[in-house]
Amino acid sequence: MPIFNLLQQKDFRLFIIGNSINELAFMSRLTAIGWLSYEISDSAMFVGLVATSASLSMSIFSFFGGVLADKISKPKLIFVSKFIESFIILFTAFLIQSDKLNELSLLILMFCMGIMAALYIPSRLGFVKELVGARLLLSANAVDFGFMTLIGAFTPAITGLIIENFSVQISLYFSFFAYSIHNIIILFLRNKGIVYKIRNQLKIFESIRFILRLNIVQYLLLMMLAVAILVWGLETLAPVIAKDIFELGPTGFGILLSIGSLGAAISSFSIASFNDLNINKLLFSSLVGAGISLIVFAFVNNYVLGIAIFGLIFAFGAASENAVSTLTQNSVPDSMRGKVISLQTLTWGFSGLSGLLGGYLSEIYSIQIVIFCAGILIIFFSPIVKPIAINSQRMKIM
Repeated sequence: MPIFNLLQQKDFRLFIIGNSINELAFMSRLTAIGWLSYEISDSAMFVGLVATSASLSMSIFSFFGGVLADKISKPKLIFVSKFIESFIILFTAFLIQSDKLNELSLLILMFCMGIMAALYIPSRLGFVKELVGARLLLSANAVDFGFMTLIGAFTPAITGLIIENFSVQISLYFSFFAYSIHNIIILFLRNKGIVYKIRNQLKIFESIRFILRLNIVQYLLLMMLAVAILVWGLETLAPVIAKDIFELGPTGFGILLSIGSLGAAISSFSIASFNDLNINKLLFSSLVGAGISLIVFAFVNNYVLGIAIFGLIFAFGAASENAVSTLTQNSVPDSMRGKVISLQTLTWGFSGLSGLLGGYLSEIYSIQIVIFCAGILIIFFSPIVKPIAINSQRMKIM
């Protein structure tokens, strides 16, 4: 099976271990900040605003991160961005402990975190192809996403327990420690990445025009936006779902996120276990499945059934994300891979922006109505897979 062949490669194995530890830090931070933002404001809209502050800066600086990923060694950029991010987390914990953190300072800190994400994501995703090549890219993306979400399957629940029994800042100190271990592992990679020579096609504006003129990129951009806003946007609203639908505390909130990550992990490892999957069929079925699951989830009030469906939503979301990521990276020359991935980073920023809109609509109507509408819309977007399939067959990137 492809998953075992990939894990036999030392650099890829180190990369996966480092990314898994990074996810441990990220999910601990995400859970802590998500709960903190609702606790200090008691506002669903502010929860969305906190996510938006990070997402906005990630979107604004995403293409800059993509340009750097094509000009600088990707492992170096990964190290620098995560090093700075870890100290932002440490500073946040100090502010909480000294009782000096307020709503404005939290928004500013999350904006800075978004900048670091814009630098990190294009290098992290683009480096996978440099490790394994184009043929194994779908399986490698799935393995990477699988281990990442597997870590996320238990981290939020543990973080919820830490918050409930100790404090938010303890979970952030733990996040800082995990980020530091990740950075040490990255230094041990033998593959230092490919630095592409500066040519005309690497100039920023020429690159934008070239990439956006490609039909497949245009369709994939629409698909990325749909998945980011309508599926991953649900993660942003998870504190609201936990409190308002299921009447849960921090531990229940953490379990909800954990089940979502577990669903994504099972989906990703399943994809990595098969040879020669049809990416376009995978994308279409995952979109329809996510839409149906969202619609059903909107009518569920039982906690056990609810978290099971929440995991199913994330499973379909992971399948669509793996398909879109692989098609995106193979749609342009390798020297432009970082830039086209930056478009994906930009759309991920919209998941936080959708959290702001979703939080606002939740306060006016209800969170259930927001979820139901998201399910309808994702099914509406699924026919876009057909022109993607036509273009990918033409470009031989099945």
